Amino acid sequence: MNTSPDIKAQIQRALGIYILLVICVTIFSYGYYFARHEVFYTRPLFAKDDQFRDLTNYVDKVRHLRFGSAALGTGLPVYTYPAPAAFVYKALIYTVPGHAVRTYLVFFGFSVLCFAALGWRDVGGTKEGSDARLAILITALLGFPSWFVADRGNIEAIVWIFAAVGLCFFLASKYRAAAIFLGIGAAIKPFCVLFLMLLLRYRKYKEAALGFATVILITLSALTYLGPNPWKAYQNLKPGMALYIKRYVTTLAPVDEFRFGHSLLDGMKSAALVREMRTVKPRIAVRDVPDLIAVPEGWRPVRILARIYPVIALLGIGLVIVFFYKEPLLNQLIAASVAVTLFPPAAGDYSLLHLYIPFGAFIIFLVKDVAPGRVSFPYRSMVVLCVIYALLFTPLTFFAIYSGDAKMLLLIALLFVTAKSPMNSTWFKTPTSLSREPVEARFAA
Repeated sequence: MNTSPDIKAQIQRALGIYILLVICVTIFSYGYYFARHEVFYTRPLFAKDDQFRDLTNYVDKVRHLRFGSAALGTGLPVYTYPAPAAFVYKALIYTVPGHAVRTYLVFFGFSVLCFAALGWRDVGGTKEGSDARLAILITALLGFPSWFVADRGNIEAIVWIFAAVGLCFFLASKYRAAAIFLGIGAAIKPFCVLFLMLLLRYRKYKEAALGFATVILITLSALTYLGPNPWKAYQNLKPGMALYIKRYVTTLAPVDEFRFGHSLLDGMKSAALVREMRTVKPRIAVRDVPDLIAVPEGWRPVRILARIYPVIALLGIGLVIVFFYKEPLLNQLIAASVAVTLFPPAAGDYSLLHLYIPFGAFIIFLVKDVAPGRVSFPYRSMVVLCVIYALLFTPLTFFAIYSGDAKMLLLIALLFVTAKSPMNSTWFKTPTSLSREPVEARFAA
């Protein structure tokens, strides 16, 4: 085994750059806002009166779910989620009646710390391991996706918890458990189903089938309970989804939400907006967006983009599969996580939570594989990946209405750099060459 001090120093420098960027950009983003006090331009979070709204909006909606699809699917506030999500809201809001926000924050915060503790344990106690632990701690404490989802009270936090547990089981070669947890996450928000492609890639067909069956079973059970029968419940919930599509897909998002959308379609809408305005000045965008939203039947360029976007998204997912099909496991994990957050027609910054587990696996790879000299990894790729992750995990709201576009470009850059930087890990071996016994022994260590 050839261990070079230079390699360890490079890892320390790369992780140091990550830590410094997260801290400095976070401080700068909040400082820039407090210096200017322009809510629609630079406030890292939503306005104070909007805090926890994604959760508290549904206090009355989910009070009675049994045969309640008609009530759930009509009236204000509009319910815009798949049927199983109603039961997640029910659990969060009524497990400790009167303390929905507290229940949500405690559960989410405890989960973040648990995942951080897993990464903390696996990086060990070496000098570069100490830097890795600090990077994990800084991410847990300052990670913008965590603060954003907590501020909104959005159930993407719960989806992420199920998906993250599933990915951890996948990395530990416990494929049935992985399939079940990933299936639960996908039943609440469908794009997590892309994680099941990892099982298909490694010919875990029975496990993948179990994951898809979990999605179907949970969805049918939820629709049946909401009643009066699955089809009628589905029809009752459709108006909410139609309003969601009209508000976020076939038109521009409201000004205060526009800056938090980083999906590929959101970026395409921004490009259409810039073309319309013939400038990138945020003040003009803030002035023009409400007028374009108010256009009857929606602004035509965005309607066209929304119509062709399903084809673009399928092509994009297909290209990701083609380019990463023969890549190492960690590269595929990163690609799947980027796809989950880049290709939905609307994606808020809370969906960046799905990058946490791949980032943690990347850090473990540096400490367990690269530092001891088991595998080589270019220093340039190491630094670039650390910089990209750091910027994705910080508020970039000093870019005003275009902060979401900056995150979109960073996600595309993450895909590109990952495709060019094979991570041939010996710690995270591919499922086809993985023997069950040593993996379980290693993770139990």
